[in-house]
Formats: sequence, C-alpha cells, structure tokens
Amino acid sequence: MVLSLLFGKKYPSPKIGSIDLDVTIREEHRFASRVTNYPVEDGTIVSDHIINEPDIVVLVGLVTDTPLSIFAPFNRSIDAFNRLIQLHQNRDVVTVVTGLKVYKNMAITTLDVPRDIRTGQSLTFTIELQRIVFDTSVRLLLDQGNIFGGIQTKIPRNTVASNANYPIIQNDPADSLKDQASSGINVGVQSLAPIPGNILPAVLSVKSQILGVV
Repeated sequence: MVLSLLFGKKYPSPKIGSIDLDVTIREEHRFASRVTNYPVEDGTIVSDHIINEPDIVVLVGLVTDTPLSIFAPFNRSIDAFNRLIQLHQNRDVVTVVTGLKVYKNMAITTLDVPRDIRTGQSLTFTIELQRIVFDTSVRLLLDQGNIFGGIQTKIPRNTVASNANYPIIQNDPADSLKDQASSGINVGVQSLAPIPGNILPAVLSVKSQILGVV
C-alpha cells in the first residue's frame, strides 16, 4: 500500500464486465493443457500433441451497500446481483479484471450466491468464468468472385455425362484454379492408349490364361 502511494501505481480494481467489486476475497487462475496419451515419435514437434485448454478464472467477490464513495447508488448489492444474473441469462461475453491479469472474452459457467445471517447488507458470491476461443483464421470461398483470377463455375451433371468438351475450361484464363485441358481432349473420360506391338503377344497370352481360353 505504501509503495503504491509513493510510486503512483495501484493494482487494478476488480471488475466483471461493467460490475465493480468492492473487494475480491479469493482469486483462482486455472491454466490446463490436454496431452496426448499415445507415444510421440522422437524428433517430432511435441507442441503439436499438446492442446491448451481455455483459461478459467474463479472469483469470490464482495459488493456492499456502504462503499467508500458517497456518490455510489443505494442497494448496490441488489443491483450487482441482478446484473450478474442478467449476464448469465444473456450469455454475455465480458472482460474480467483481476489483481494479476485482465481476461477478455470470458463467459460465466457457474454463479453461486450464498446468503446467511452474517451476510447483512452485502453480496458475497462465487463466480467461475471460462475464456471463449475465437477462430481468427481467414476463410475464402473459391466461388466468390474472381479472387483467384479464375471463374469457379459448377458444370452441369448432364454435361459431364455427355463426355463433351467443356467450354468453360477452354475460356478459362491461364491462372485459373481449374485443371487445364486442351480443346481436343474429352475431359472426364479419357481413352486408353493402344498396347505397344512388341508386348501385345504377351498380353494376349496372359489374357487367355486368365479367361481359360486356349
């Protein structure tokens, strides 16, 4: 406390979303990982076989009706209780400020609010929150415009069955993603190359043995 006053620094005030807590009685920070149960080959990247689980924070918080600030509203404990219930029911994603770290994208998994004769005009609660992991990878649709310089078009089924040349392939630009084929080749069904004459007798002999023809 003295060092904080001397150097002008202080720990951040505990907060769950927009709900200010008067004090945090207990904090629990959980960081878990799931490791594969199967043998890992020597020389491989071991981190590929370890999956980090989402961060979990457990807080035991206290909100009183008699804070130090004279501008604080009345019935703060009831207001904080209703707002916590609303966060849980709405499944809101919030930012949690603790004495050690600020956690973003947190969702409530458990909320316990015990009441007894010692509670008085205050709210004591235990809340557990888990971080939501968002996928930030970029997704591009191949048929979305000319992103890749080619025309991504579905070929009708009857055109494929007819074994006809596809005009779309003939008209595609050189950098199209489609397989390039010349206009003189039927796309989809390719004819077999003739058997060379020097091995034709051997092939016919094997065929006769398989079919039982002398």
